[in-house]
Amino acid sequence: MRPSIRTVQLLIAAAAAASSANAQSFSFSLQDALSSTNIGANFAIDLPGAGIGDFDAASNPGGTSTCTNLFGACNNTSIAFTNSLEIDSVFAGSPSGSFAASVDTAAGVAVVSNFIASPLGKDSGGADLTLNLLYNTFRTTQPNSLFVGGFNLPLPLGQVAVDNLLLVQTADAAGVLTPTAVNGVYDFAALLPTELSFEIDFLGSATQVGPLPFPLPVVGTLDLRNPQAQLTLTVDASGKQTIPNPLGGQTFEDIPLGLPTILPPGSVANLVFDITPGDLALSFLTDLDWSALGTAVCEASNYCVSTPNTFSNGALIQAVGSTSIASNSFTLSANGVPPGHAGRFALSTKQTQIPFGDGVLCLGGVVRRFPIVWGDANGAASYSVDLNNTSQPGYLIAAGSTWNFQLIFRDPLGGPLTFNTSDAVSVTFCP
Repeated sequence: MRPSIRTVQLLIAAAAAASSANAQSFSFSLQDALSSTNIGANFAIDLPGAGIGDFDAASNPGGTSTCTNLFGACNNTSIAFTNSLEIDSVFAGSPSGSFAASVDTAAGVAVVSNFIASPLGKDSGGADLTLNLLYNTFRTTQPNSLFVGGFNLPLPLGQVAVDNLLLVQTADAAGVLTPTAVNGVYDFAALLPTELSFEIDFLGSATQVGPLPFPLPVVGTLDLRNPQAQLTLTVDASGKQTIPNPLGGQTFEDIPLGLPTILPPGSVANLVFDITPGDLALSFLTDLDWSALGTAVCEASNYCVSTPNTFSNGALIQAVGSTSIASNSFTLSANGVPPGHAGRFALSTKQTQIPFGDGVLCLGGVVRRFPIVWGDANGAASYSVDLNNTSQPGYLIAAGSTWNFQLIFRDPLGGPLTFNTSDAVSVTFCP
């Protein structure tokens, strides 16, 4: 049984409070051949406005005239309409899109960001349009007909294409990872805040609808056993919402519309309408089965702080060279180090930020140190990490792992504790 939206929200609240300092980053792409999209949606938008016959004494003397009086001359007066447009659509196809995920299996958290998906890929969807007319009684000439008011008159407008259907994430979302019985495979649950937008042929004009708020509750499975991570996402949800004024007060003028006559039937009264769309009511039923493959992102990012020393306002660390295990060409470098003084680069899998010596310790948990290095005349120190040397801590670094690095150095005249630190850099390594 899939978890309810409320259950997903509670799980995510717990995940958001967890630390993800040791997360592995992945860049995911949706796999259209392994994915399917089925969305049924009904949109009903208010279209208050006015209609009038298309009669014009000079340019269209044979046109329709409208009036509210039941007898006498018909002087082509404006008629108030309370209209609505219903859009019934079924979207089916294969998606395209991408997103990023920061995965921390130890904390049971996967943070999804930059999710953008076209549920139908490059394909278009279809929608049936029905214009519902509500009005007080009026009559027309050319043709002579009586339109009895007070009840809804549905007017089918046929099917139109829906293009550029798009879901875009509006904020990062922390999902919950739960280990399964299979090592390296995790159940996944998240609530993605997204916005839905699309284009539709609206009364003869290509019109952008949205973006509309569209919370996306997803559950699935994350498989980390292979070089490429695989994340399956399932969305099985329904909902209703009202979006005030989705077209921003846009007005459509002089829209021609032929009304089938009722009394007597068989003719068409030609009117032109001015309308200003109002609120949009949306109901939907979503069934998505999507699969995405993720490539580990080999990245380095600085964090934490440094403090002034006798040579600079603070020593700054850099990751230089390749983060590929196979290339074995990773180097740590720091600038702003007191010349002629010894230091040691250190690494750990966890992060912290606490006072340490005359500086700040940015490494948490078990901290291991590389051999001694010296600040040169320019205040630079560096160390080439040999990932294959079993006698050095660099041998612990494996593909897909994230490690944190910092330089700890002597500074005898810099403060009462005679040693200081650089800021830190977090590095994710690739095969």
